[in-house]
Amino acid sequence: MEPQDISTAANVHPVELCVYSVLSNNLDGIYQSVNELRESQALLVVKLRQIRASLKEEHDFYTESEGLRDECNRLKELKERTDALVEKYKALLNACL
Repeated sequence: MEPQDISTAANVHPVELCVYSVLSNNLDGIYQSVNELRESQALLVVKLRQIRASLKEEHDFYTESEGLRDECNRLKELKERTDALVEKYKALLNACL
């Protein structure tokens, strides 16, 4: 069937048929591009969530480290105090003997 026969049967002018054909091809390309864009956006969202989780873990680690630093300082002070007490007890023991 020739394009003129199709346009006559559909009661559409051949130029309109050509314009529709060109536009529909462009629309298909645009539709495909939009779908590709949505797929890439979905991948970016997944990647951003992974990065956010990684940064949260790192933040939690450093926050925990600061808490541990306080505990380490406290333990160091307790060790110094116990060392001082041990020295006093040794001195008292030597004085008693």
